[in-house]
This record gives sequence, C-alpha cells and structure tokens, in this order.
Amino acid sequence: MLIQKFLRSLLTSLLLVCALLTAQLTAMADGRNFPAQAKRGELSITKLADLVIDGKLKLTTPATRMYSEDGMSITSSALNAVKAPVNYTENEFGEIETLWLLSAEEATVAAPNKQKNKSTK
Repeated sequence: MLIQKFLRSLLTSLLLVCALLTAQLTAMADGRNFPAQAKRGELSITKLADLVIDGKLKLTTPATRMYSEDGMSITSSALNAVKAPVNYTENEFGEIETLWLLSAEEATVAAPNKQKNKSTK
C-alpha cells in the first residue's frame, strides 16, 4: 500500500515536470514577444554609462528592466561599450521602462509597432 502511494506520487511529479518542460521549450521556440508599443533603435553607451538611442540621450529609472539577447536580466554596467539594435518601451515622461538587446535574427524582423501598422493597412 505504501509503495503504491509512493509510485503514484512519483508518477504525478514526473508528469508535472514533463508538462513544465514542454511549456518552457514551446515558449523558447516561439521567441520573445515584444509589446506592440515597443520602439526600435540603435543603442550606444557613453563613458558615464548613459544610454543613447539613435543619438538621443535617454533617461532611465530605478525600475528600468534590461534584457540580454538571451532574455536574461542585465544591469547597465553589463552594457559596457555596447553598440547594438534594441527594442524599448518608454513611460509617459520619455524614460526607458524596458530595454531588450536584440539578436541578429531579431534585428532583421520589423519592429513591433511597424508590424502592427502593416497589418492594419
């Protein structure tokens, strides 16, 4: 009786792990989903670790989130001497809310706000 309960709970746990792995792999295969209001720009960093996008100095907040090409959370200190394509969102004051460094493949796809405009025309 005890062995049956153990085997049943083990089987349940294995099924749960398989379901979670399947969901994670499916999400990874789909790529990253950027919000429709995300803008595209070329990021460069100044010597003082300021973010410059398309030649304009952009302010950040303590709540600004930044993600690497792999989707990992990074800090502005990890952006040393980076010049890369990015997607980003701004708050109502023009400060960067979220910034994603783009992989070469993602950079070839139209920006999310451009895709939306194409589909409505």
